[in-house]
This record gives sequence, C-alpha cells and structure tokens, in this order.
Amino acid sequence: MEELLVFDLDGTLLDPFEKLSAVTRKALSELDRLGINWTIATGRMPHGALESLPDLHFKHPQVYKNGVLLWDLNADKIISKMPMDKGEVIEVCKRLRLHGINPWINTIDHDDIIGAIIASVSTPNEKQRADFLHDQGITVQREADFSDIRDHVLNIFVATDNAAVLGMAEELADMPGVAVFAGHDMYHSGGYWMDIHHSGGTKGDAVKLIQTQLGARKMICFGDSDNDLSMFRLADESYAMGQGLDELKAIATATIGSNVDDGIAHFLAARYGFTL
Repeated sequence: MEELLVFDLDGTLLDPFEKLSAVTRKALSELDRLGINWTIATGRMPHGALESLPDLHFKHPQVYKNGVLLWDLNADKIISKMPMDKGEVIEVCKRLRLHGINPWINTIDHDDIIGAIIASVSTPNEKQRADFLHDQGITVQREADFSDIRDHVLNIFVATDNAAVLGMAEELADMPGVAVFAGHDMYHSGGYWMDIHHSGGTKGDAVKLIQTQLGARKMICFGDSDNDLSMFRLADESYAMGQGLDELKAIATATIGSNVDDGIAHFLAARYGFTL
C-alpha cells in the first residue's frame, strides 16, 4: 500500500455547518474508486462523527478523541482505548466546578458500551446534548459525585458560553497525566469548548499505528488546529487548511484552501487527477 490519507473533521473535512458537502463526498468516493487508503482522526466521539458522516463507509479504523480511542465505525466495535486516571478525573471536575463549569464525562464500560455522565442538566445547551445522546442510543447518567464512577472515563468535555474555559486550559497544565484543548466554538457564536483526556493519547501515535498495520509506505495528514500537531510531526506530508492555525501552517508541507471552499476536495482532485 502506497499512501494513507488522514483527515481531521471539524474545520477540515466538514463544512461550516458540520456536514460533509456533496463535493467533498464525491472526492472521497473517487479515492475509494482509485484504491487510495484514507481515514479520519478527530476530537469527536464515534457518535459525533456518525452524525456528520451519514452513510459513509470506512475501509480502515478511525481515530477518535484525539487518539484516546480507536474504533471501527462500520463494525461498531472498539480497537483500543486509553482511559483517564480516576483521581485526575475527580480533580479536573472539581476545578471546573469552582469556575461554574458543568462538565460532561464520556465513558466506556467493561463491555465497551459508550455512555455519558453529567451532574445535572439545567441549560438549553445541556438539554440539547442530552437529547442528542439519547437519540444515538447512549445512556446519560446524572451523578452528583463523580467519585462513584465505575466505568472507564475516555474524556471530560465542556460546551458552554462561559469564557472561563479558556483560562482553565492553562490552569490544568500542571497535571502531567492530562492533555487539554480549548477554544472558541466554530459552529456557535459566543460559545466555547474544552476537551480533556489522557496525555498519552495523540492523533499522531494513533494514525501511525493504523499506518503500520496497513503497511502503508507514506502517511499524508490534513488538519486545521493544535490537536493536529502530533500527526503533522509524524506525517510524510501534511497540509494545513487555509483558515488553520499559524503554528500548524509553520510545520506543514503546504497550506491549501479552507473548509468553506471545499479545500480538501479540490486538493485531492488536483493531486489524483479526477474531476468533481
């Protein structure tokens, strides 16, 4: 196998409406027709990816939660996981609550069934997320005391209009066992997000494992944000989106068009010689 292409989702493969555009879907089908290997590496959970990629068939495993979880979406089965330390989960959530932040806990039990935990559902945002998870067949538990969690914790997630999450990313940096990503919500004006998981999980390590298992000679990565840095550093070629972070562009092979303009699709068409 010559190449493995790896695409980030939000800000890269997906459009500004969290969807896979018809043009980009056509480009991916052309990759399949040409026998070119590709997969995704995202900060989302499997159900979050499935929502934005309906009816899309993967030939290879996918990377979720920035490398903490390897999953086969087609077979709906886990390949590997890297849960957080329970003590660190409790400490992180304690600090978040001191800032008025109500975190979501994404879990996976000993039968590899994904779940979610939150202390309470009180805001419209939390209600909307709880309804979405319910529609995906995921049980949402309400637990006031996270010390009682028995399942593996994959990550701690925050979606809020509380700007304190941006400062929390620096505050939590003193905990060596966790990795923290935070920023402005690209889909909701005035919103913020934060994602916290095991520091040993990176997109780079996870996609390198897939490359090795496939026996692909070359890995080519596409992304737009700081959680893509690890795979850019390990890739043979890497391409930053036009609207991406300058830090990512600085180490990329080149910068391509933005996700607003179907930058991935047009790059692939030019590289592999097909029409859209």
